Amino acid sequence: MAILKRFLLLLFALVFTACPFMPDDYEFEYTTIVTESPVNLEGINSAYDDYNSDLPYPYQGLEIYFSSNRKSKGVHFDIIRGSLFLSYHEKDDLLDVHSGIPGELNTYETKLFDLINSPDDQLGPHTFWGPQEYSYFFYADNQHGDYDILYTHHLKSDFGTYQAKELLNGPDTLMVINSDMDDLYPSITEDQTKLFFCSNRENDHFDIYSIPLPEADSLHAFITANEPGEPVLNTVLSSDYNDKCPYIYEDIMVFTSDRDGGQGGFDLYYSLLEDGTWSAPVNFGPKINTEYDEYRPIFFSFFGYDFQNLMIFSSDRPGGQGGFDLYMVKTDGLILPTFK
Repeated sequence: MAILKRFLLLLFALVFTACPFMPDDYEFEYTTIVTESPVNLEGINSAYDDYNSDLPYPYQGLEIYFSSNRKSKGVHFDIIRGSLFLSYHEKDDLLDVHSGIPGELNTYETKLFDLINSPDDQLGPHTFWGPQEYSYFFYADNQHGDYDILYTHHLKSDFGTYQAKELLNGPDTLMVINSDMDDLYPSITEDQTKLFFCSNRENDHFDIYSIPLPEADSLHAFITANEPGEPVLNTVLSSDYNDKCPYIYEDIMVFTSDRDGGQGGFDLYYSLLEDGTWSAPVNFGPKINTEYDEYRPIFFSFFGYDFQNLMIFSSDRPGGQGGFDLYMVKTDGLILPTFK
């Protein structure tokens, strides 16, 4: 898995980092320069709420899925697609991002969004390329009053191949972790041994839970089972306040919390996996957090000449386009993940 990721990162660099091959005197008109201070992804955001993002192909750098209530003019959330183009420019040592909303969707996205979007709310998209023949798309839906985690799945061979069948199954309820309360934001560890999510099933606030995953040859049966499992509360990551939106990348977990000691409202935190245990959460501090709400972080890397560790999150801070907006920030110097 790690070898594959390094290969994909290198491929990403070759495809999307064309600027090092430009002559020294080239001039480039930058769109949005990514720095250690969060920058607004202006081409994606709207006057409504835009948050809960997912990179379905994190080493390809094209698609970003996220929740927005723009189509209903603020009434309910759908999951929609945006586009990102990242480019590193050696001459100026700058990373630029161009963001926008595509005019057309591919066949898979058209089928997926038609299948899952409804007059209810769809939050927390998460794509999981399973270890064997299936790919899964998780999200939360409140059609029954509380939020349940649902999923669609398809054979990897059914899309993007010659004479593909293009069959998409679901949506179905992820029975193994759902409860009578709110369950949202699933994320799977790098080694695919645990699934984390947040829920208010035990308290009047949200905590972070996990459930072990079986071996690869039993995973599909586990996900599609109709019997409830036994998720476990993570007492290191959880507090007496709301701890939500866990997202795992390599040996890093990022999440949001309104616990004491932050900058105000919901803040972003991180935890590192060390010897099989998640470390005590650390606040990202005032470079990223504000007195307003920072929400649903996701973490990924861009390979230029050095690894550049990036985070996308949403915030309702002043200066955006309205409501919650999506932001991107370079996290080098704040946390340093271990790449295997």
